[in-house]
Formats: sequence, structure tokens, C-alpha cells
Amino acid sequence: MKTSKLNQVNSEILEIGAVKIDKEKNISIFETFVKNNHKVSAEIFSCCKNFTQDDLDKAPTLNQIKKDFLDFIKDKTIICHNKKFKEACLNYNIGKIDNKFIDSRELACILEPFHSEFNLDYLKKKITTNTNDQKHRALSDVVDNIDIVNALILRFRDRLEKEDKLTLYPLTFEIDSYLNKYSLENWEWSEFINNADYNLSEKTKTVYQSEKKPNKKENLKEQEVFKLLGNYKSHYEELLKEDDIWASKKGFIYEFRQGQYEMTKLIRETFNKNVNNIACIEAPTGIGKSVGYLLPAVLEARYAKKRIIVSTATKELQVQLIHKDLPNIINSLGLSGKVSYGYIKGKNNYICKSKFYEYKKDYNPEDKTYSDILSIIIIENLIKDGIYGDIEEISYWLLENFPELQNHINRVVCDVDLCKPKKCFENCLYKKRVEELKEEDITVVNHSLLARWPYMDEKPIENIIVDEAHNLVEKGYDFFSEEIEYNSLRYFLKEIYPSEFSSSSKYYKDIKDKQKRKIKPIDRFYSEIKLDRSIKQKISHHINFIFEKMNEVLKFGLNEGYSSITNYDLNWEINLQQDDEVGNLYKNNEYIKITYKSYTQIIKSNFKNILSNIKQILVLFDRNMDDDLIDKESDIYKYGKSKIKDLEDISITLGKFLEDDKGDLIARIVTISSNYNNFNLKVVPLNLSDLFRENILSSLNCGIFVSATLSVDNNMDYFINTLGINKVKNTKKIIEPIYNYKKRVEVIRVTDIGGYKGEDFIPNMADNISQYVELSDSNVLSLFNSRKRLEDTYNLLEKNLSDKDINVYMNKNGIKSLKNAKDKSIVLGSKGCFEGVDVPGDGLVFVTLDKLPNLKPTDPLYFSIMTKFNKTYFDVNYPQMVIKVKQALGRLLRSKYDYGVFVLFNMGNNVYNNKKLEKNLHGCIIKDANRNNIQKYIYYHLKRSRKEVITTLIIDILKNKNRKQDNLDLVEYINHEIKKRSIKGSVKYYQNKKNKLLVEYFNIKYIVDIEKICKNYNDRF
Repeated sequence: MKTSKLNQVNSEILEIGAVKIDKEKNISIFETFVKNNHKVSAEIFSCCKNFTQDDLDKAPTLNQIKKDFLDFIKDKTIICHNKKFKEACLNYNIGKIDNKFIDSRELACILEPFHSEFNLDYLKKKITTNTNDQKHRALSDVVDNIDIVNALILRFRDRLEKEDKLTLYPLTFEIDSYLNKYSLENWEWSEFINNADYNLSEKTKTVYQSEKKPNKKENLKEQEVFKLLGNYKSHYEELLKEDDIWASKKGFIYEFRQGQYEMTKLIRETFNKNVNNIACIEAPTGIGKSVGYLLPAVLEARYAKKRIIVSTATKELQVQLIHKDLPNIINSLGLSGKVSYGYIKGKNNYICKSKFYEYKKDYNPEDKTYSDILSIIIIENLIKDGIYGDIEEISYWLLENFPELQNHINRVVCDVDLCKPKKCFENCLYKKRVEELKEEDITVVNHSLLARWPYMDEKPIENIIVDEAHNLVEKGYDFFSEEIEYNSLRYFLKEIYPSEFSSSSKYYKDIKDKQKRKIKPIDRFYSEIKLDRSIKQKISHHINFIFEKMNEVLKFGLNEGYSSITNYDLNWEINLQQDDEVGNLYKNNEYIKITYKSYTQIIKSNFKNILSNIKQILVLFDRNMDDDLIDKESDIYKYGKSKIKDLEDISITLGKFLEDDKGDLIARIVTISSNYNNFNLKVVPLNLSDLFRENILSSLNCGIFVSATLSVDNNMDYFINTLGINKVKNTKKIIEPIYNYKKRVEVIRVTDIGGYKGEDFIPNMADNISQYVELSDSNVLSLFNSRKRLEDTYNLLEKNLSDKDINVYMNKNGIKSLKNAKDKSIVLGSKGCFEGVDVPGDGLVFVTLDKLPNLKPTDPLYFSIMTKFNKTYFDVNYPQMVIKVKQALGRLLRSKYDYGVFVLFNMGNNVYNNKKLEKNLHGCIIKDANRNNIQKYIYYHLKRSRKEVITTLIIDILKNKNRKQDNLDLVEYINHEIKKRSIKGSVKYYQNKKNKLLVEYFNIKYIVDIEKICKNYNDRF
């Protein structure tokens, strides 16, 4: 079905397509347009191929086709993609349909859960030979779905055959048996899989999973590149001038960029120690920094045998490097299969196969549901071959549609202490990745893992390239901190609680656990070490006491009125800020000033008691374990010892937290949640420069630190001083932007929106954001420093725009919508969206920022830094504020064809700071505007920018077409290339003259003389 919207209540059915197959394999087709009653958005017609309003005007009404449709489907099982929506939509618009619906998306989820997406277009291109774009028409989607279902079933049978699992039992025997174990019926797809006619397999469009064959052309390509390297071996940045190497990708326009060349040259010199072995490089957006550092990485790995670690801050960039940038560079150089690469994360990012099979065997839920058991089958099918198992790569759609899946995953992650890949017999992904590290040339990691690198034996930290390096400053404190969180500690204590005394503990019962477990691992450990019942009873008493004292800490905030003073989390440094005011409490007809002092006292008192009880538990273990009589190699012993080690670590962290030394370089931070159901105690070392130098810099042969935002006021002092790079020999380079920010980006401060604490601020901001969508005829990314402001603005926009064709999203879930230049979307994002959002062309031309990202002067971490290092608020706040604003501004200009408007809603009244900030915005002038004149600024800027963008793009396309000598029709070729760059323009021949083009782009229409363009660029064809 094609519908006007994605909500079954608000949408109309516009088209229905169906294919019916009976038992005799007779095929019949149903296809019809449906006349609409409400306006259909232009996006629907642009998305659906050969679909116009005229088709709908001539179509029958829903009532007119209803009987024919019901007669056609009769009592047949209905297979559809996205059953939930289709079934609900039919039931709402046509009336209750009693047919059985089954979902082809569920089939894909169960049989092949490793896919990143499960939409029709993705699956069709992945597992069938049909790689054409989805037509988004009802019947063509049905045909695509038939191809997908056939492919999924055939690929499933092929896998079973390769695993030698084809037996007399039905193909879905294992799946059905597991469902039957819980008294659930067979999987609804089973009869189709088991009764399929596999003799027809040759007639399908199935792509089978197979190994890639060596490509002889790649060997020839490397020889050609190697010949070029003969001249450039010691100066391989010169390869960037060789267009033929980089322009081999279809539709890719390569341009030599001087800044990229300079960056690669400095990295090459740093690798070969022609300069200092540490280099810090600011490479602005559009410079092509990933190619700039990956080219040296690939060539140093291939020809100098250097093993390199590339570290990034965001998951998006890791995915881009692994799945796009590295393979593209390696293939362009003809080095496919000759330079190995991969990425690795910390243990707790992977599913443990041993843990999973133990969990599956013992799983005994109270409420047995179809979705719950299928979730376990999904995990098993995901991990069984040892190729998949990275938790972050599990599709968001899977987690959304199988709500129990996340809980199962949480129970089977690799245990940081127990998981020993060298001694494990399972072929899991984590073990595979650790083994591959030993020989891997280039490994991509995140910053947090790099700071705590646990794989020194497999791959020492010798050569690193750190992208998004500015994040090391803000997140560096987290890398080296320790914390104790209430819920985590509760569940840990439950894990070590002796089960035989659990029924008498009210605190133990408070911790909900859906699963009934037969016997806990800790009980097996207690049995293994022959722990006396009286000792276990003492352990249970100590744990109950700890539970009680933890609960008292949370109840104190409710009982003493803190919850009446503020709706926000309480957050303070326990030694330095205990006298700070929280607010005023009205009590006994007067206002009483409330500080953190009484809360600090209860926390210190209770946690001293908690620490004492933890130490007593550790003493009980120490005195009652005879290691000489225990099998230390048994799994259960290792499990128990790991739990004791965890308890020791908690004891050490609590000890550090309770130290009352205001002069040491440690911040001790308490956070109490606003609803008083959680706390977090954090121990943060403040000597970041020493820690980073000791843990990272000291071991390096070569270190490259790259970011688009390393400098503040045209120097890198803030970055290098914070990380201790100033104490080692280093080279710094700031590369000039290649785009004219001043010309392409309009920066506007709204002067009449009010202060951010005012009641009108959020309504005014929401009203402005709505106008920007209409003014730009494009998408808007609105960035926020406050989660509450974000949510309030979202709720207001949702309400105000409910009857308009404008989609509103929160956070990164909506980023994909920005890449669709045809839609109108507003995405509201918090800190995570200040970077890692890379949207080309007309997809994103408006970015707004609620206020300058200033630190709270009372923020416990930065207050501690100011106090203990004798720094001013300006010293601490200004550099990070500038970097975040530059990051936000950088969302707009990512490529040659980008432009836009950057709106700052609240900049405060500090004229000096604002002027200094302006000097950091690549030449952009901050213009003041109000609601009366802002439209004029926006209109003229967009008109000027768009004319420049479309002109430049058409020139580039014409030049590229001439160079490729493409035989496509000129207009067809240009429109194809324009669309690929997410530009909403189009061309056609002017008055059927082949030498002139009529360009239409937003509100711009003008004529292009092809011969004149070619002559001006000396590029005749």
C-alpha cells in the first residue's frame, strides 16, 4: 500500500497492490489507485515513480474498490513488509479484516538479524540481484517483497546445508522446538519455509553469501601506483595530485585541495621523524581530513610495516572510516586484501557466546511471550557464526520492534573480568577481533578505549592518529575517573547475595528480575569454596545494611525538602561545595536557606558505614577461603574471584571518595537524580595532562592529533596544555578553510526573543524555528544546551505543526531525515548532535543554537579546576565555548555545494566575549536581527548562495562529463548528478535547444549557455 502519511489514523490509502498465489500456483494480481479526500504532499509524488495527482483524480474511491479488494484476498494469509502499520491501516480504513497477517520484516529479523536496516529498499539491494532504486509503488513493492522473501528462505536453507544441518527434520525445527519449550506455537513463518518449492530456486533473484574472489585488476592497479611511488616514495602526498587514482569512483568529482596536501605532508614527515614525533593539526571542514590522514596510514602500513591505531570520538565516524573511507582509499591504491583493517571496542560492547548459551539454557520467564522468545532466537542467529556480536551494530529497528531484546543483550555482554579470549573455546566476534589485532595493520577505536588500552600484548600503542581530537579535552576527565552508581551497585550486591537468605530480605525483593533462575552462579561459588552457612548469613546481614544505608541517602532528599526546592538533579563537589546554596525552602511561615551541607554529612556518614561493611565482607572471604583446596582453573571459581575483585575495586573507589583533602588534585562529585531514585559518586583526577602524558604520549613513536576545531583565538594552547602535549616536542599546524565561510554562511543573533530564562523564550524560539523551515524550504537542525529546553520546544513544535507537512524529531534518531532534501524536517538535538552530523547540499541549510554553550560556574568539575588550579571562570569556560560553537557552525559547511544560515537565539550581554567569539568563526560577521528584518537577511543570503551553488555544480558536472566522455543524454546526466548531491535543482533544454539549459532551483530560473561555459573553462566537447 501507498499512504499519504505514516500514521494509520491520519493517513489515506492512495494505492493498493497485491499478488495472490493459490495452491495450484496460479497467480493473480490486484492493483488500483484510490481517490484522495485530502491534499497529498508534493513529497509523495516526488518519491513515488510515475505517480501523479491526475492518477488519483481519475481513481475510484475507497468504498468503490473495497468489495473487489476483499473478494480478492478472501481468507488468504497476507504477507507484507511492516505488518503492524499495514494491518492497522487496512483495519482503520476498510474495516476489520480477519485474515492472518505475517511480516516479511520479521522473517528478515529472525533469519538474518545482522543487517543494519530492514526496509524494503535496503534488503532488496543486499540479498537480491535487483539493485535498482525502490519505485515506492504498491505493486512494484509487492514484487520486491516476493524477491526478498524468496531470497531469505533460500539463503537460510543454503546456510543450513553449509553447516551440514539439512536433516529429515523440518528446516525450522530448532526455532520451533525452542518456542514449543515455552508452550508457544510454531513460528508463523515455519509452514512457508518448510513447504517451499526449492526446485524453483534458479528462477529467483537470490544473492547467496559467498567469499570475495581475488581481483586481478587490483594487483595491476597496485603496480601502477607503485610505479608512481617510485618518484614519490619519500613524498607520497604527491599522489593527491594524481586525479586518475582518486577519480575512479563512479560519479565522484575529485579536486586537489592544497590544505589536504599540506596535512598529508606533515603526517608523512611526523611518521618518518623528519620533524617532532607529535603533530597537532587543525583541518577545517571540507578539507578531506579522513583521506588526508588515512593515505599516510595505508601507505605506512603497506610499505613501512607500521601498525597504526586510529581513534575517533563518534560512532558515526568509526562506521564511515571502516565501511567507506578505508576501503575506498585501499581500493583506489589497488591494495585490496593487502592492508588489513578493522575496529575494536571494550569487552562490554560484545555479546559473549558462552554467557548467552548458559543464559538461554536457564531462561525461565514468568510471562512467556512470542516476542520475548523470538528475541533470544535473534541473538542466537546473530552470534552463532562468530562474525557478528557488536552490540552497537544491532539495528535500532530490531531493538524498537522486539522490546525484550535489549534486556536479553544486557544479560549476555562480555564480562570485563571473566572474559579471557586466549582461553575461550567459542568462536565469538570479540575473540576473533582480539586475535586479528596481532597482525592487523590499521585498527579503528574510540577515545575512551584508547585512554585505557587493554590490548598492549596484541597491539602496543606506538603509532596513533586521533581524529575529533578536541573531544579529548572535555571527555579526558571521564576516561580516568572512577564512579559508583546506585542501580549498578544494587544489582551487583544482589548478584553476590546468598540465595538461601534472599526470602528474608525486603531489599533483595525490591530488585525486580523477570527471569526465575534455578541457581545463581555465586551460590555455586560459595559451595565450591565450602563457605559455612553462618558465614553466608553474615554476608547477607552486611549487604542488607548496605542496602539500608543507600536507601537512606536517597530518602534524605525527599524527607528534608530538597525535592521541593528544585526539579533538577543535585550535583556538587562534596568537600568544596557543601556550603553552596541549593535554594530556599518555605517552612513554618518563613524561607530557610538550604545548602548541600546536611546532605553532605549524611552521605559521608552513611558511606563510611557502607565502606566498613564492604571491608568486613572482604575479610570474611579472605579468612574462609582455602585456596590450596580449590580448583583455581574452574569457571565458577574464576567467576567468584572476579566478583571479589569487583568488591575490592568498589572499596578502593569509596575510600578515595571519602578522603577529605581539599588540596589534592581530585574532584569528588555527588549527583542525586531529580526523582531521588538514583545517585552517582564520582572520583575525578584533575591532573589530566600528567595522566595523558603517562598513559598515551610516553609510549608513542608517532602521534597525530587532528580536528576541525583545535584552536581558540588562532592558537592551540588550550588543547596542548590540557593534555600535556606542551611538555613533549610537538608540531602545530592550522590549515586555512578552503570554503569562504563569510560568503556562504550567514550568522545571525536574534535580538528580540528574550532571555533564555524568560517564559516567552521557548515559545518565541519554537515560532522562529517553524518560520525557518518555511523560509528555507528545507530542513532545520536545532541544537540545545539544555535537555529540558529541548523537550519543551519539541512538545510545542509537535503541537503547532501537527497539521503541516513538517516532521519533528528529537536527537540523532531524526538525522537520517535531514539527508532527504525533499522533505521538511526539524531535528532537535543536544550535545551529541554538535558533531558527527554530516548532511550534504540542500538537506541542511539552517542550524540554530538556543544559547551560547557556557559552563555553569557551579559545575562541580570545573569549579574544582578553578579552585585547585587558581583559574578564572573565563579561563575555563571561554575555550570550550568557542570550540562548541565552531562545531555547531561546522554542521553547515561540509562540501563545496553547501551553504546556510546559523542562528544564535541567546548570546548574553558580554560584548567583549561575543566579539572575541566572532573572530573564531572563520571571518563570519554576527549580524543582529529581529523578527521584522530577519526574513530579509535570510531571503537575500539564500538567494545569493543558491545561485552560486547551482552554477558551480553545473560547471563541475559539465567538466566531469566531458572528462568521462559519457554517452548519456546531457540533461539526464546533469539531473542524475544533481540529485546525487542532495541538491533540489533540475535542468531541461531551453526551448529544445541543445546548447542552452533552463535551470530551475528553488525560486531561481535562468538560462545557461553550454558553449560559453565550456569556453570559459577551456573544456570544449
